Amino acid sequence: MRMRAAFAALRWRIIRHGPNDERGFGLVTGLLAAAGVVVLAVLGRDGTVHPSWMTAAVSAFGLMWLLGPVLLPGSAPVLDPQWFRTLPRRPAVITREMAPSEAISVGTVVTAVALAGLVVLAAPHGAGAVVVAVVAALAQLHFLLWLGRCASAAVARMLRTSVGMWLTALQMSVLLAISFAGWVPIVALVLPDMGEGSAEIVTPAVGGAVPVAVERVLLVLPTGWSLAALEAVTSSASLLAVLLPVVGLFAVGTGLRMLWIALTAYTLRRPPARAQSNVTAKRAGFSRSPGGGPVRAVTSRELTTWFRDPHRKLGLGHAWLTPLLMIALVAPTTWDWALPFIGVMAAVLGAMVAVNTYALDGTALWQLLTVPGAVRADVRGRYLAWLQLFGLPVLALTVLLCLVSGSPLWAVALGMTLAATGAACACAPLFGAMMPAIGADARERVSPSSHAGNPAGGQWTIFAAVIAVAVVPVVLTQLVGAGSLWPVPVVLGAAIGLAALLGLAPLTRRYLERRGPELLAAMESDDLTRLTRPGQSGQSGQRSLSRSAIANSG
Repeated sequence: MRMRAAFAALRWRIIRHGPNDERGFGLVTGLLAAAGVVVLAVLGRDGTVHPSWMTAAVSAFGLMWLLGPVLLPGSAPVLDPQWFRTLPRRPAVITREMAPSEAISVGTVVTAVALAGLVVLAAPHGAGAVVVAVVAALAQLHFLLWLGRCASAAVARMLRTSVGMWLTALQMSVLLAISFAGWVPIVALVLPDMGEGSAEIVTPAVGGAVPVAVERVLLVLPTGWSLAALEAVTSSASLLAVLLPVVGLFAVGTGLRMLWIALTAYTLRRPPARAQSNVTAKRAGFSRSPGGGPVRAVTSRELTTWFRDPHRKLGLGHAWLTPLLMIALVAPTTWDWALPFIGVMAAVLGAMVAVNTYALDGTALWQLLTVPGAVRADVRGRYLAWLQLFGLPVLALTVLLCLVSGSPLWAVALGMTLAATGAACACAPLFGAMMPAIGADARERVSPSSHAGNPAGGQWTIFAAVIAVAVVPVVLTQLVGAGSLWPVPVVLGAAIGLAALLGLAPLTRRYLERRGPELLAAMESDDLTRLTRPGQSGQSGQRSLSRSAIANSG
């Protein structure tokens, strides 16, 4: 009991005093979503909204516990079990004592608020229904907590093998494709003739409720068992129909808790040297090209690193797979005219996976800062490598989709893609230097399960920036009244993309030359505040640069 309390106190202390930018953002956005679920429950209770939407909302919350670890596989846990490897206790005992502290998290608070909607739905049916709703909500929270923890442990274990890494990349690609293009088949049913310029809305025959078949499936899944129990008690069903979902949630949640303990204990039993991936580094063909100067050397290094670094390789995989899956979602619909616009999203994805490359390279940054002219060559080499890996494939895919789909908006899509490609290529190194997500140094990361920082802030910032630039050719075309001339958006898109490349390259170089030592100090200390302390950053950065140069000079 004393060790359980110690683990809980340590976790709470880390949450209170640790870096809380990501947790604060997650708490605010999560509570807003949870408040939406409670409002939906109120509207469902009053009859304004069909109650089936509450089933869909609670199931979506449950699904995020499963999908979150897949979307952010490199995020570090609050309490890393490997910190306690040297405790004089058996691994199973350590993980069993850690288990209660896992409930102290932002996700638990947010989900508890969302599940309070069950009590709102049960209130009109008496005290008995409220008691069942509270117990069902606790059982659902217990199940979701350990579902998420098991998903995190399973993903971390999968990422230690090449097959598991590519399987995870496929899972991430499926989720991203649904996030970016999953709405298209639904909207295509409502606006089937949008590609022909018609905005006529086709309303469904039956509206206002989730289809009965879908609702039944959601209630059968464990993420909907709490609502199944509530529905049973409010419809005066048998006691067995009320108890079965609740007992099932506690039983399955307990089984998942035991599975998490077993998976974590297995990790602790492995020696530290073997706790990493068995993925072997292979010499890539890009590095065999001799000569060509410093820019070509950087390009060759970057191309090799994209296929060698486990986190870059994972990002490369889903940046290539996601546009193909988006095509599979959009092509069968009446919105096939929108296929060329997938090129814009492909460029955005390329920018998002490349936005944290400086932090992934880690303290190797000292080499750029100590060699005259290396920063200029590095920025240009990263541009060329990105264009080869993402830019040229994106443009080729867009041209192919324009030809295949016969879209009347092909020129607009191509212009937007050209602008987005240039902006994505130019913004990735700049945002990577300005908004680094620092994790374990590159020398200590040999699998995607290793902590590499959470670049979500930089990714969504560059997402918004590239989308904003991609819209500029369309806006300018309309302002000059040349919407009927197809060369205009294409030329404007190419000009804007080229201007982004030429304009941001010197800005990135100057930023690295001026703030590079501070960035190196932040990477060395794993402390981003080194970038925001103007009085001390310069001196500490120079000391870090000197230490890195001396340490690597041998």
